Amino acid sequence: MNCSKGCPAWLVVLLVVIRGALSANEAVLQVKKECAPGCTNRGNCNFETGQCECPWGYAGPACEVDRMSACRQTQDDPGSCGTLWPKSCECYQACQRLYCGGALQSSFCTHELGQFMWDAHCWVAKNPNTAFGSRLPENFASETTWYQHFPREGEAFSSSLELPGDRVGLSNWEGGHKVYPLEQCPNQCSNGRGVCFKWHHWDAPQCLCRKGYNGTSCEVEDDSEACWFSPTCGGRGRCRSGFCHCQPGFFGFGCHRTTAYRPATPGLLPDIRPRTKLKIYMYDLPWDIAFPYEYNDGHFGRDAMYKAYEYFMMYFLEDKAVRTENPYEANLFYVPMLLYFYIGNVRDPVPQATLVLDYVRKNWPFYNRTGGRDHFYFMTGDRGTCSIPRWMQDSCIKLVHFGMQRRGITWQGVPNSEYACVQVKRDLIVPPLNMFLELLPSGTEAHYQSVVANRGYDGNRTLLFFFAGGVGDGTEYSGGVRQAIKKLLSSLNPKPPDVEFVEGRASNYRDLLQTSKFCIAPYGYGWGLRLVQAIEYGCIPLIIQDNVYQPFEDFLPYEEFSVRMRLADVPHMVELLRTYTEDQLAKLRLGLAKYYRAFIWNREYSGMAYEWTLAGLERRLAHIQSEYFHHHHRRRE
Repeated sequence: MNCSKGCPAWLVVLLVVIRGALSANEAVLQVKKECAPGCTNRGNCNFETGQCECPWGYAGPACEVDRMSACRQTQDDPGSCGTLWPKSCECYQACQRLYCGGALQSSFCTHELGQFMWDAHCWVAKNPNTAFGSRLPENFASETTWYQHFPREGEAFSSSLELPGDRVGLSNWEGGHKVYPLEQCPNQCSNGRGVCFKWHHWDAPQCLCRKGYNGTSCEVEDDSEACWFSPTCGGRGRCRSGFCHCQPGFFGFGCHRTTAYRPATPGLLPDIRPRTKLKIYMYDLPWDIAFPYEYNDGHFGRDAMYKAYEYFMMYFLEDKAVRTENPYEANLFYVPMLLYFYIGNVRDPVPQATLVLDYVRKNWPFYNRTGGRDHFYFMTGDRGTCSIPRWMQDSCIKLVHFGMQRRGITWQGVPNSEYACVQVKRDLIVPPLNMFLELLPSGTEAHYQSVVANRGYDGNRTLLFFFAGGVGDGTEYSGGVRQAIKKLLSSLNPKPPDVEFVEGRASNYRDLLQTSKFCIAPYGYGWGLRLVQAIEYGCIPLIIQDNVYQPFEDFLPYEEFSVRMRLADVPHMVELLRTYTEDQLAKLRLGLAKYYRAFIWNREYSGMAYEWTLAGLERRLAHIQSEYFHHHHRRRE
C-alpha cells in the first residue's frame, strides 16, 4: 500500500507492527543441525547444537564412549560415584576428575561427593582382565586389594596404602555396614540395577537400588522419582535414571523441544525480544554440567521442603505460553543448575554455580549481552545467596527462600556488608514447599471457602498465638526472636492461658495451627516453613524477621493478611496482639483467603506459586528495562 499521500494513523501503526514482525521473522531462521549417525540409539540429537545429549557417564558423537564405565557393575548398572558402597579405585579417580578436576581444584568440588572422594577407600582387582568396572568379585577377599584411598599426586599403589584387613568389605560410612557381591542378593539386583549391601542392623544383605528402580531386586522402574520433572518425558520418550531418552525428533530435559534457531546473518546476535510479553528460554545442559542424579548409593530422595524449584521446572516445561525454544526472542533465560542434587541445603553452592555459569557464558552469546542480568536460577539452600561471592550476587536474578537484605551484617560466612544476601529489586524471594504428610494443604481450599462464607470470622480460634520448635542460642539463629519470646513468656507469672509455647516438637502441631489467631513466623539459621504453614491453615502470620523480605513481598500486600513485628517489640507482643479486634482479625483472614494460593506450589491443592513466580520474574524484567541495576562487581578470574 502506498501511503505517500497520507494514511489514517491507525493504519500507519498497523503497518509498522507488521513490518517489525516480518523483520523479526527474517532475523532468525528455523534450522535443525544434524547429529552423528547412531546418536538416538542411546541419546537425543540436540538440533540446536548438533551434539548428542547423553545419559550419565556417556560421551562421544553418538554417546558411544562410556567415561564412567569404571563405576558400573554391569551394562545395566546406571553407575554412581557413591561412597556408601566402595567402588574400584579407578571409579573414584574418574569421579574426582568429574567433580573436582579439569580447570577446578580439588578444594573446589562441584559435588559433595568430590570432597569425600580423596578419603574413600576403594579396591583394585588383582586380575584386571576378569574385572568389569566396579563389579565386586564373588571371592573379593582373595581377588581384590583394598586401599585407604586412591593414590594422590606423587603416590602410587603400595602396601603402605593398603586397607587394614579388618576393614576390607566394609562401607565407607561408619557403623560396620558391609558390602557384598551381586551374587548374594536377590536376582543379582536385576543384573546390577542396585548394589548388594547390609546395614549393620539387617539380618541379611539386600539390594540398594539405583535411581529409577525399586523393589526387592530393583525390578520395578520408578520414573516418577527418577524423572520428577516429567515422569513420562512428555509422552515423547522413556525415563532412564534421570535421563529422558526421547523419540527421534525430540530432545531436551523432558523431551520438550523439537526445533532450533540460528541468525539469518552468521555472526550477528538478532534482538527480537518482545516488550509486552514474557518469553523464557531454558538452557539444556549436558550431564557433566548439571544432572539430577542420585546423591549417593541408594540415596536419591530429597527433603520435600527444598523442592519448590522442581515444581517450577515441572510446570515450566509444559508452559507453552511462556517457554520458548527460540532464544533470540527470549527476554529472560532460565539456568537449571540443580544445586540441591550437588550440595544439599547447607554446603557451598559456588563451585557448581561457577561451573554452570561458565558453561553457559562460553557456549551461548546471551549471557555476555547483559552480564547475566536477564538470567535466573534457583538457590534454595538454607541461607540462599548469603555466602556467594559478590560478582555472583550482582549478576543474575536469584530465586531464593531467604530474603535477608541488611547493611552492615556481621554474620559468619556472609561477606557482603553492603546488602548481605539479596537485592529485592533484582532477586526474587519465593515460598518453600510444605510437604510434611501430616500438614499437607489438602483442606486449605475448603477452609477458605468457609472463611469467606463466614465473612472472616472464626470462633474456633481460641488461642492468642502459639509457637512450637527449636529455640537455639546466639543472635544468628532466628535473629534472636525465638530466644526473646521464650524470655518474655518465662517472665510472665501466671503464663497467659491462651498462649502456647513449646520448645521442641509438638504432637498437636496441626491442632495448634487450626485453633490459634496468630502463628509466629520467625526464621532459623536461614528460611523457615512457618509462614507457609500458617497461611495454609488459616492462621494469621505474625512475622518477626527484621531485614528479611518475605515471598513476593515487593508486590504482594502483606498488610492485608499478616502482622509484622520488630524484634524490639517482642517484650510487648502479648498486649499488642490483644489490641486486635474481631473485626480486624476477620479482615486479615479474608486477606488470607484472597492470597493464600500464592504460597502453595501444588496445583492439586489449588496452588498458584508458579504463576506468582512468573509475575515476579516479569517484574524483575521491568526493573532491568528501567535500568535499576547496571553496576556490577567485576569477577576475578
